Amino acid sequence: MPAPINETIKRRVIQQWLSGEARAKIAIDNNVGEGTVSSIINYFKVGLDNSEFDSARERLNLSELASSFRLHDFIRNSGAAEDKIESFIENINSSNLPPERIVALVNQLYDVSKKESIPLEHYTFFFKHVLF
Repeated sequence: MPAPINETIKRRVIQQWLSGEARAKIAIDNNVGEGTVSSIINYFKVGLDNSEFDSARERLNLSELASSFRLHDFIRNSGAAEDKIESFIENINSSNLPPERIVALVNQLYDVSKKESIPLEHYTFFFKHVLF
């Protein structure tokens, strides 16, 4: 049976996750496996959902709030303009494709761009005519 994870490492993992860092990086930084990072985060989220903040829970789910903070920090740290990201999400919601399909397509596009060493900017036709 593996040794329990140190509380300091757990706090650092949660802090990095809330800051928008990738699980792989968090795992490396804290010398733990990615599965351990996922377990720490899931346990943290369950703890939030089971917390004593009954009045707050009537309006919001604290686990979802933690994920929202993480996403917000990720966007802010990326340097992307918040209004552009909001516009992109609105476009996704109004398109004929389900959002998860669009995410899959964009990830595939990124993989091809990286593999073929073609800058993403050269794919404007795809963005204008296929996605929207």
